[in-house]
Amino acid sequence: MDDGRVGVYVHVPFCERICPYCDFAVEKAPRLPAAREAAYVDALLAELGRRAGPFAARPLASLYLGGGTPSLLHPQSVERIAAAVRAAFPPAPDGAFELTLEMNPGTTERARLAGFRAAGVDRLSVGIQSFDDVTLKRLGRAHRARDGDDALDAARAAGFENVSIDLILAAPGQRLAHVARELERALAHAPQHVSVYMLTIEPGTPFERAARRGALALAGEDEAADMLALAAERLGAAGLFRYEISSFARPGREALHNRRYWERRPVLGIGVGAWSSEPSSACAPHGARRANVRSLAAYLARVGAGEPAADGPPERLDARTARGEAVFLALRTAAGLAPEGFAAEFGGPPRAFFGAEIGELVAAGLLDEGPDGRLRLMPRGILLSDSVFERFV
Repeated sequence: MDDGRVGVYVHVPFCERICPYCDFAVEKAPRLPAAREAAYVDALLAELGRRAGPFAARPLASLYLGGGTPSLLHPQSVERIAAAVRAAFPPAPDGAFELTLEMNPGTTERARLAGFRAAGVDRLSVGIQSFDDVTLKRLGRAHRARDGDDALDAARAAGFENVSIDLILAAPGQRLAHVARELERALAHAPQHVSVYMLTIEPGTPFERAARRGALALAGEDEAADMLALAAERLGAAGLFRYEISSFARPGREALHNRRYWERRPVLGIGVGAWSSEPSSACAPHGARRANVRSLAAYLARVGAGEPAADGPPERLDARTARGEAVFLALRTAAGLAPEGFAAEFGGPPRAFFGAEIGELVAAGLLDEGPDGRLRLMPRGILLSDSVFERFV
């Protein structure tokens, strides 16, 4: 649902090392030369200038620097990007705005925290992934557990009041007792937000090849479900409510930018491999999306030549695709799917298009249908969410 605003996502592809489970658009850069960093920021700002048009009159709701490892950028580069994005869009009338920077807990990044705060970053998303050295080594991470603690302490010392921690569950060799210790260590830092992701074996990654060989000691489905249930229990007891399947926050600290994706609101994505969700128009009544090329060399060449960075024409969503996505994205959230908003866009409530599916899922105890027709996942539906979502796409 379009709120009349825009969020901006900036992809920074550089990483000290590439993790074996990662399938993002990334480039290995153990040391990021200043000239290479400046060339990439120049390209980002050039693309922003060309792409802002369809979004230009929209107030700016959020700016999210993701990757990759955007904390490898110098604070001056982050400040350039933030200033250019703010200049491209009017401010929100209510003053609501969030500037998130993803950060790895390395020594270099810790030294730059004060600079990032001065550049306007007001929310950190720290890629802890694990507080256990053995698990971190199995995940191929560059940092160690003590680095995670030090990074979170340094963030507080630098004045960051809004800190999110990322954790991976069902990592190779990880068991339920390990997860309990991970959660205890995370909560000791009193985070405002925690994202808990189940390890996904992506095609084409080293982990996928290892899994095919039987070389990964992965938790079974039941144990992985128990890990997620334990995370929900412990985080909830600590005051972080589950507002999305993988996301837990203290009241008022939900990720403004991430919510835009689940609520199908416009996002302009710039940079290597970035995705944009474009607002509806006469030729695309349910919106459109486009993806940039995933190669850094190709991206720089295209932007430098004044060509579009997109990897092909935009995908205009047809009504059937948009209906399915509207259902499963809303069901990811605690608020669920409101029938009135769905009907306003598609001409009828969810039952008009998915009556059989909704009935079967309600009967199976996976889906709750309120008196007003609002749909929400039941606790068992959360654990089996992929199977639920498949019924709508």
